[in-house]
Amino acid sequence: MKLLRRNGARERLFFTVFLCVLVVTVAVSSVAYPVYSSELTVPEKALAFLEDVVLLDMTKYNATLEIHDVRYPDELQGLAQHNVLYILVSDEEGELEAAFGFKNESFANCMLGTFGSPLYSEPQPTNTVDNAKGFLQRYQAYTGDPDFDGVRDFEEMRSILDMVDVTENVTAMSDHVQLEVISRTDYTAFVWEYVLDGVPFPCMTLEFRNGIVCGFDDNWRLYTAGSTDINFSEEEAVNIALYYVEDFSWTAGDEEVTEFEIIEEPRPVELITTMSREPLTLSPCWRIELYLDKIYPGNVNSIFLTIWADTGEVISCTPLGGGGGPPIPEFTSWTPMLLILTILAVVLAFYKRRLPKTTNQ
Repeated sequence: MKLLRRNGARERLFFTVFLCVLVVTVAVSSVAYPVYSSELTVPEKALAFLEDVVLLDMTKYNATLEIHDVRYPDELQGLAQHNVLYILVSDEEGELEAAFGFKNESFANCMLGTFGSPLYSEPQPTNTVDNAKGFLQRYQAYTGDPDFDGVRDFEEMRSILDMVDVTENVTAMSDHVQLEVISRTDYTAFVWEYVLDGVPFPCMTLEFRNGIVCGFDDNWRLYTAGSTDINFSEEEAVNIALYYVEDFSWTAGDEEVTEFEIIEEPRPVELITTMSREPLTLSPCWRIELYLDKIYPGNVNSIFLTIWADTGEVISCTPLGGGGGPPIPEFTSWTPMLLILTILAVVLAFYKRRLPKTTNQ
C-alpha cells in the first residue's frame, strides 16, 4: 500500500499545458474562509496576491485581465467558482502571466509563467527555504487567519522546512504536518499534508522553478475530515472489489460484456483522502485496479474501483482500456463540460496574444 500525494511533481514544460492544468486543478481547490478585503473584487484580490504575497512591483507592470470566468458547479451548492487570467507586461523585463482559481471569492491557487525575470518590490532570498518561509508568512497575512484550528497552522508548516534538505527528494514529519520535497535540477516543490489520526489529508503545494515561485495551491484551509476511520483493511477492500465485479458488466457498441477473468497479480491498491461524500468534507477510501487476463471488447484490460475505507461501500466501478491507468478525476467536479470550454478559452487567449509576435519574427 502507498499513500497517494495529490498532484505529485507537476513539471510544466510548456505554459499552455501549465494553464490547462490550472483550470482542472481549480475544480478541486478552494478556501473556506474570507480572504483579504471583502470589498475587493476577485480580479482585484488576484492582483493583491501578486503584490502582497508574490511581492511583484506592480508599478512596473501593465496588467491586463484576459479572462474572468464564473460558474456555479453543483458540488459547491450555489457558491461561485472563478477563473482569472492576467497578462502583465513591463518595458524592463518582458511579460508575466498569472492564472488564478478562486472559490466563493476566496483564493484557491495561482500559477505563474514568466518571460524574463520578475520585477519584485524588494529583494528575494536566494535560499529556497527562506523564500518559502517568507511566502507562507505573507500568505498568512493575506488570508487573515492567525492559525487554522489550533492544529493546522502556518508556524508548523514553516518550522518543518528546517528539517529537510531541499536538494533531495525527502519526506519529513512533525506533530500534525507531513512535508514532501520534490527536487529536480531547476525545480523544487514543497507539498504539505495535514495528518489526522495517522491519515494525511490535502495539502498546500508551493513550487519554484529556477528559484522563482511558479505555482501555489491551497487545499489546506478548505477541507475538513469527515472521517479518519479505516475499518476495512487493504485485503478486505480487495475482497469487496472481487465480490462486487462478479456481477459487473459493461457495454461495448451493441455488446454487453458479462464474462471476463481477473488475474491475481498485479493488483495496485492505494489509500487516498481526496474523495468527498459531502461538499468540502473528505474521508479515506481505497483505490483498486483489477487487471484482466486479456483485452476485452471496448479495449478494456482492467477494472478500477474506489471503496470507502470506513463503510466498505463501493463508490465507483469503471472499466479501463488500453493500459492507460486509472482515471485522473478524484473529485466529482473535474469532469464538467464547462471545464473543457474554459481550457479552450485559456489556450485560445494564450495563442491569440502570441500569434502576431510570432508572425513578426
